[in-house]
Formats: sequence, C-alpha cells, structure tokens
Amino acid sequence: MNKLYSVILTLIAGVFFLLGGLISKKFKNKEILNHFSIALAFIIMLNLIFTDLIPETLELLEAYKTSSRIFMIISFIILGILILKVLDFFIPDHHHDHHEEEKNIKEHISHEKHIGTLTVISLILHNVLEGFAIFGLSLNDFKLGIMICISVALHNIPLGTHIFSSLSLNKNKGLISILTLSSLIGGIIFLIVGEISNLLLAIITCITLGMLIYIEIFELLPEMLHSIKKKETIIGLIVGLIILGISLLI
Repeated sequence: MNKLYSVILTLIAGVFFLLGGLISKKFKNKEILNHFSIALAFIIMLNLIFTDLIPETLELLEAYKTSSRIFMIISFIILGILILKVLDFFIPDHHHDHHEEEKNIKEHISHEKHIGTLTVISLILHNVLEGFAIFGLSLNDFKLGIMICISVALHNIPLGTHIFSSLSLNKNKGLISILTLSSLIGGIIFLIVGEISNLLLAIITCITLGMLIYIEIFELLPEMLHSIKKKETIIGLIVGLIILGISLLI
C-alpha cells in the first residue's frame, strides 16, 4: 500500500503544473501575465539551481575526489547547455529585437513560445528526477514524502503559470501532458527498476542543471531585463522570493 501512496504523491506533484496553467487562463491581459510569469519563473528556477540541483549533485558525487567531482559537474553541465543550444536551432521563432513598435508584437510572442518550449523540455527531465526522490523518500518515511511533494508542488505552480502563458494548450497537448506526468513517470521507473546508481543520477542532474542555466541566462534574463521597470515584473520577482521562502521553511 505504501508503494501505491508513493506513486499517488508523484502524480499530485505534477498535477500542480495544471493549477498554474488554470491561473494563467484567468488573466485576460497576456502581456502583463507574461512579464509577471517570466520574472517569477526566473526566481523559482534560480532556487532550483542553487538550493536543489547543485547540493544534490555534490551529495551524489561525494564518494569521488574533489577534482573528479568538479570535472564531471562542469562537463555534464556544458553538455546540458549544448543540448538546449542544439534544440534552439530546431525550435522556430526564437530571435527578436526588443522594440515597442506594433510590428514586433507577433515576433515577441513567438519568442516567448520558444522559451516555454525549452522550459518544458528541461523540466520534464528534472521532474523525472523529482519523481525518483518523492517515491524513494516516501517509501521510507511517508510524512517526509508528503513534505517533499508539497515543496515540489509549490514551485510547479508558478512554473506552470509561466509555461501556460507562453504555450497554447491545444497545440502542445502532448508536451504538456508529458510534463504533467513526468514526476509520475519518475516514480514508476523507480518502482520498476529499483535504486539507480548515484553516478547516473548525478549525470542526469548535471545535464538538467546545464539546461536550466541556459534558460536562465540566455532566455529568461534578457526578457526580464527588458521589462525590469514594469510593475508586473517587480511583483513577479517579489512573489517568487515569497514562494522561495515558504518552500525553504517546509
């Protein structure tokens, strides 16, 4: 029965992306929502990088020498960055200039769709790993599994808001469905395969880390700086910091 409950927790964590999407659908002004969600996602993903992925990687590789750890981490982070850079060429509509003229609005919207697609791809990989963590921890301590599930759900809501404000659900049903179920997929893989080696988990984590760093620096940061003086961007940053604080206290 514990295994069934653990699987349910992984499903719940992923479903919170849809809650974020529901929030985004309630906003009529998509431009304001996009500015808000990009700033919010920037903070949440920064939190994932520094308080989740980096410490997790160091822990997974603690059996290796410092020089070996540094080499592996840097190498696979670069690989993650290169993977998204290559995908960049296959996902259309991702270059635009920041101008206020009306003729650039469609180009800007296309760029935001591009960011949303890259974000979904990297988060799918990340959430599979989170599914491992939620399932594995809840098997040993169900209360701890619930706490981890809540923490994951908290950052999935704002990320869902950002993704759904950038992508059309009707045109991206498959990708969004995989994202929503990715934590569950991770839990099921753990259930079938059992424990996975720390080295393999560390490699996947570093690749994910590289993907998120790429999105932060080359996609979200330029967009956020462009609208940094706008009220909705500032509010997005503040809300992101509040969510970050709450998740750290859980």
